[in-house]
Amino acid sequence: METVDILLAEHAAILHVLAQLEQSAEASAEGALVPADVYQDIQEFLTIFVDRCHHGKEEIVVFPRLQGDATALIERLEAEHATGRQRTLEFIHAVQVYQPGNTASGAALAESAHAYAAFLRRHIDQETQELFPAIERSLASEDESLTAAFERIEVERIGPGTHERLHQMIDGLPARIAPFLIAEQRR
Repeated sequence: METVDILLAEHAAILHVLAQLEQSAEASAEGALVPADVYQDIQEFLTIFVDRCHHGKEEIVVFPRLQGDATALIERLEAEHATGRQRTLEFIHAVQVYQPGNTASGAALAESAHAYAAFLRRHIDQETQELFPAIERSLASEDESLTAAFERIEVERIGPGTHERLHQMIDGLPARIAPFLIAEQRR
C-alpha cells in the first residue's frame, strides 16, 4: 500500500537523522567543535519534516479516516505527537544555548537529543506495529486518495521543494559530522 510505504520511508529518514544527531551530540558532549548549524538544520528537520509534514499527514489525513475501532490508538498517538512537540522545544532550547567546544552545553544538547531520539524511536515502533496495520486493514481502498492528500500536505504545509531540500540536508549530514566524530575517536 503506497500510503504505508510513504510513511515507512519517512520513518527511515527520521531514524537516519536521529542516528546522526546522537553521534554528533555525543561528540559535542566530549568537547568536539561540531558547528551549531548542524543542530540548527536538524532542528528544522524535526519541526518541518517530522512534525508539520509527517505528523501532519497522520493527523490531518489518516486519523480522521480511521475513527471507530482505532479511536484509542489515535488518541494515544495524538498525545505522543504533543509530547514530541514538547521534546522538540526542549531540543530547540539546547541548540540555542549550545556553544561548540563547551562540554556543558554539549552535554545538555546530548541529553536532550538522546531523550528525543529514544522517545521518537518508541513512537515509530508503535506506529509501525499498530497504526500501519490499521491503515492497511481499514483504508486500503482509499490508498490513491490518501497519497494525493499526502502530496497536498507537502505543498500546503511545508511549501514546494521543501521536502526535497530537507532530504538533501539529510543526505549530507554524515559527511558534515564525520570529521568531528573522527577527531573525537583520536582523543
